[in-house]
Amino acid sequence: MPKYRFTTDDGEKFDASKERLTMPNDKAASEEAQRALADMANDRLPDGSHLDMRVSVEDEHGQVVYQASLKFNGESADDMRKKAAKAASQSMNGNHRAPNEN
Repeated sequence: MPKYRFTTDDGEKFDASKERLTMPNDKAASEEAQRALADMANDRLPDGSHLDMRVSVEDEHGQVVYQASLKFNGESADDMRKKAAKAASQSMNGNHRAPNEN
């Protein structure tokens, strides 16, 4: 069976493991990567309002066969009110940037 190397980045820790895991095929390795990404998010939430995570899978030849990312941005009602007020103020001053541009 083929062996795959998984590389993960949870925004705080980059792990480019040299260990290769045996999987039946690329599809099984991709599904494992998806589970890993979900587990990484589960471990980090709800501790924070922003996440940016990535996982990639390489085959035995070093070719990337799958990659995925997950970006999470949470906003409280207070955050949304502040953003709306800032956008309204900028609009009145002739600056028409989108509200989510900082």
